[in-house]
Amino acid sequence: MIETRLHYDSVREKVETIFKLENILVSERFLTNFLNILSRLCNYEEEGKKIRPRIIITNNIDEAIETVPNSYIVKTKTGSLDGIDMEKILKSLIPFCNNGWHVFVNIEEHEIQYGIIRSFSGPIGVSFSRNLLSIEDTDFIDFGVIDIEVISNFELNICGIRKHNLMIDFRLVDHGQETNAIFNNMIDDITADIPSLNKGFIEKAITNLLSIIPYKVHGTICVVVDSDYIFPNDFLSDGTWFTNPIDLGEKIIDTAMNIKDIASSEAYYGLSGLFLEMLNVDGITIIDSSARVRGFNIFVKKQPLTQDDIPAEGGARKRAAHTVLASQDPKIKGVYFLSQDGNTFYKRMGDLLG
Repeated sequence: MIETRLHYDSVREKVETIFKLENILVSERFLTNFLNILSRLCNYEEEGKKIRPRIIITNNIDEAIETVPNSYIVKTKTGSLDGIDMEKILKSLIPFCNNGWHVFVNIEEHEIQYGIIRSFSGPIGVSFSRNLLSIEDTDFIDFGVIDIEVISNFELNICGIRKHNLMIDFRLVDHGQETNAIFNNMIDDITADIPSLNKGFIEKAITNLLSIIPYKVHGTICVVVDSDYIFPNDFLSDGTWFTNPIDLGEKIIDTAMNIKDIASSEAYYGLSGLFLEMLNVDGITIIDSSARVRGFNIFVKKQPLTQDDIPAEGGARKRAAHTVLASQDPKIKGVYFLSQDGNTFYKRMGDLLG
């Protein structure tokens, strides 16, 4: 018998290269401990709760935070430079990632400083790491940053502030559609009927809201419909429909125009959080092309005439998503699907109808 063994040597080499390009000096033993943690991040759980870790490694966290406005840092423990205690320390910090915080690992001369960090920039702002990674002229900064972001149950992205990017995919199959492309199309459809005057604000906020889905939602179907979609109908009638839709677009504008108004911000965060919770409920959540949430916990009442495109394999959620697409209803713009194991897609009805 001929045995072929596949190692992680190529990943180690690429990761080591990013550390060197960012001028973050670490030992071989640190890299080994770091890679051991890295290999388990995509399916990280604490007490049965799935968590999508977001970790920043740097060699000057104090200088890094000065480049990002409205940031807050909480320094916790220090550890050994070889990272032998890194997993134990990170275990207590990673759960905060599901609430918008980033864990930081600051490589100092004699020890490693750990903690959490976050940027508070409202619904149209971006995260701490995205602020850092958006710096264009890196010639004038003398610190390095490596951002580790879990994209799905299979993928994680490692990116340096000097624009060196590494995507690690733990699957042995090719993956056709990138997460960014999925959300870009979905954002376009959700904001299709928004007046151009306010569209920019709402697109930014919806982008930030949808980016939370992988962290907060563990399986869902979200259907985007035209603003004049009529409920109930023969196809979708069960579930909870709102007489007065939840207008996320209106709340985004209220918050953007009243930056210092705590009530406006709290209203948006409360309602957007409600939308995320609806996505976690069984059934389908409906949002229209004016960024209004129309209903949730909705199920298909009537099967479409043709079921040729509904896959026999997969779970009930996946079949339900394809059933909506098989309806060929031109008033449905698209269907977003996320399985519990991280498989995801956004398919537009217009693409299927030609």
